[in-house]
Amino acid sequence: MRMIDRRMEIDILATRRPAPSLFGRVRSAAGKLVRAWQNRRVINRLSELDDYQLYDMGLCRNDVHELRSASFFSDAGLHLTITARERARRHLRNGRLD
Repeated sequence: MRMIDRRMEIDILATRRPAPSLFGRVRSAAGKLVRAWQNRRVINRLSELDDYQLYDMGLCRNDVHELRSASFFSDAGLHLTITARERARRHLRNGRLD
């Protein structure tokens, strides 16, 4: 075996990560819970904005109401980002905002 082959084997083995410990899994779950709680607070604040402010962000009142009725752990940021981008694409294609 040549030296370059041996070195590649060592690099591949070095990239493996150990399995997360119990503390790591609990910390990750707590982080997800805090993030979901913060997202829920932001959604509640979005519902206080008027329609013109929501349109500036590429959203409408129905988008916010859908998120308020969604499950607690759903990713609100991802949903709002996708909705706003789709609405912007439609606006560019059709020349109007829904």
